[in-house]
Amino acid sequence: KMLARSVSRLLARPSTALARRALSSGAPNITLRYFDSRGRAQGIRYALKDAEVEFKDDRVSLQHIISGNWFNLKADPSISGPFGVLPVLHWDDFTIGQTEAISGYLYHKLGHAEGLSLEDSAMSGALVSCAHQDVIVMCLQVLNVVGTAPDLKEEQIGQAVQSCTVRMNGILPRLEKLVGGKDYFLKDAPVMGDFCIYDALDQCKVILGDNVLDAYPGLKAFMERMANRPNIAKYIASGERPLFLTGAPQEAQILQKIQSVPRL
Repeated sequence: KMLARSVSRLLARPSTALARRALSSGAPNITLRYFDSRGRAQGIRYALKDAEVEFKDDRVSLQHIISGNWFNLKADPSISGPFGVLPVLHWDDFTIGQTEAISGYLYHKLGHAEGLSLEDSAMSGALVSCAHQDVIVMCLQVLNVVGTAPDLKEEQIGQAVQSCTVRMNGILPRLEKLVGGKDYFLKDAPVMGDFCIYDALDQCKVILGDNVLDAYPGLKAFMERMANRPNIAKYIASGERPLFLTGAPQEAQILQKIQSVPRL
């Protein structure tokens, strides 16, 4: 077992090597633009950091939104991309928007597709979609409900949290089955789907509590393994990671309300 674990650790490292091979033609000029929050871009940041790819993490300040200046920035496609929304990725002369599309692009650019089948690639895309369309959207809805209705009673906040919990109880067993006893979802190194699921479950823990994964040992081990990857651990320890999920000015107070209500 010790030998198997040692081999597994060695095999868990090739993400950086794959990226270097994929980028062997030269260092590209990369900018990832998103708001100063984790939101729908953090999984992308993790993938780039893990691969040791140099990029500009261009964050649009919340002040631009509060002041209304975001609407001026949004009208500029060089900032908001082809769809007028963030995140946007600039890779040399190529610009692409939308989280899922950026993730699919980086899946190939960072060498994640190496050694995987078309079906594996589709599964990585499905994991990215699950992370953002199901888990993150659902968790951020709780923040939005509590944040936009400051007079909500404790019971109503508890109901919003419970609704999120019920929906997560439908998703987590499926993710547990998919990861099984493997180190990562698809191969011996993380791909885009892994980075996005890691971020989504991390955001879920912020909303529902650290014990949300207690019944899922495979997912708990996966989360620990991802957090302990050297480049990700270094990135988190550096304080570079955005502090908040949404960047809303009252997020700390909203989270305090959510975390203080008794679970139904």
